[in-house]
Amino acid sequence: MASFCKVTIIAFFVLANGVFLSSPTQAIRTSEQDIGLALEPSPDNGEDFIPKELSHYLGECVKKIGEECGPIFFTRIFIGTKNVIPASCCKKLLDMGEECHDTITESIISRPEFRANATLYETRAIDVWNLCSL
Repeated sequence: MASFCKVTIIAFFVLANGVFLSSPTQAIRTSEQDIGLALEPSPDNGEDFIPKELSHYLGECVKKIGEECGPIFFTRIFIGTKNVIPASCCKKLLDMGEECHDTITESIISRPEFRANATLYETRAIDVWNLCSL
């Protein structure tokens, strides 16, 4: 099983268009190979494991949103940038579905770097969903 931490990192990779933010101020370029390595079981102490099914589901969700739109949603929700969301990205979000949107959001919020502002991020995620649903 992949650790929950690693699955959220994968979501982060896709959402940030290949840029992984280990903290809000540090960015590291990554590749598909790095993402593949992140899927491998962790040799750590075994904390924060999630079921393989949820890991697979989350991976499918982030594929649906795509590399072009992921960063737009990520910056809007987690950075607070009032960027314009193209209609094509709203379509991808709605096609992906609210359950996927919520799962991705919650997996990122579960990270220690984001946990303190969970309510703010949840509100922004709802706002993004509602904006695209108009």
